[in-house]
Amino acid sequence: MSTETLVRTATPRRVGYVALALALTALAALPGGLLWPEPSGGGETYTYADIQPHRGLWWGLLVALAANLVINVPAQALLTVYLVKARGAAWATVGGIIMWIGTALYAVGVGGWASAYYFATAPGVDPSVIERINDDMGHIFGALIPGSLLVAVGTVLQAVGLLRSRAVPRWIPVLWLVIVATFVVPGNGVAGLITAVPMTAASLGTAYYAWKKTSV
Repeated sequence: MSTETLVRTATPRRVGYVALALALTALAALPGGLLWPEPSGGGETYTYADIQPHRGLWWGLLVALAANLVINVPAQALLTVYLVKARGAAWATVGGIIMWIGTALYAVGVGGWASAYYFATAPGVDPSVIERINDDMGHIFGALIPGSLLVAVGTVLQAVGLLRSRAVPRWIPVLWLVIVATFVVPGNGVAGLITAVPMTAASLGTAYYAWKKTSV
């Protein structure tokens, strides 16, 4: 068997694995917004009473979503770069690099936030500790917010690359642009689900067309 034949045989399998990872993690993240508790006082920070009764769920949910993101976003970036070979390739590549950096920052930030609240609401800990944590927004959101912004910017750049390349139907990159709305619409509850659905559809579309391309 020649080297060229081996490469042709292996590529569909590898792309298929990445496409499967993107599809499964997109579906897994879909109910996350419904489980995410809503702050009683609005805004982005939570009170002791918000977290303490659900501290185990809070920590587990955020860590699971962060781990899911570490698989999901790089898979999206890789498949988009794979799909965009000529026109729009620079947009897709630069966007993918930015998304990888943003994912690292975001996951570190979410994990730190989850742990800070988890230990601050442990039995016997002064409830005022969580207020002191909330007063230090720089350390709580210092990695999370820049990471989130970079993932969004990278996704927009990749959507432009997909639109320019015409490698997939236009509805896929258009749905990817819904990520911009996540900075305006709350990420929890029904509102979070409304923004998650189109992005999940975009993930499934990207996964399908990347897998389909291997058989062409």
